[in-house]
Amino acid sequence: MKVSDIVTRALAVVSSDATVLEASKLMVQNNVGLLVVCDAKDKTKLLGVISERDIMRSIASGEILPSHVRAISTKNVVTVRADSDVAEAAKAMNKHGIRHVVVVDDHNIPMGVVSMRDLVGERATLNAILQSHEKEVFVGGD
Repeated sequence: MKVSDIVTRALAVVSSDATVLEASKLMVQNNVGLLVVCDAKDKTKLLGVISERDIMRSIASGEILPSHVRAISTKNVVTVRADSDVAEAAKAMNKHGIRHVVVVDDHNIPMGVVSMRDLVGERATLNAILQSHEKEVFVGGD
């Protein structure tokens, strides 16, 4: 099973110039926990991601919440290609201790996000992961 088979939602994108409040509202409107941060002028240029956790960490730090998402977004984005096996997405999440990976096309243009929930949400996906890596052990994360 390919990653593209389980990308079911439209890509939720926020501009690097957007405010943290705007990003939070987009997350609520789209019912997602992560937004892809793209260049304000070129929506195909991946600059980072911002997650609920990024926002919570910023609030919990006790400092004034920065005005723009680029200040608290994660810059080193973990990506998987759309034609990759779903097990590759699971391995990437496990390796990096994350719950989302950005799905990119052949030109590294973001086209979706796969979450841990997407991976475990369907029995067929779980079976595909298990069959691909029967002997590999996945270490639990958060």
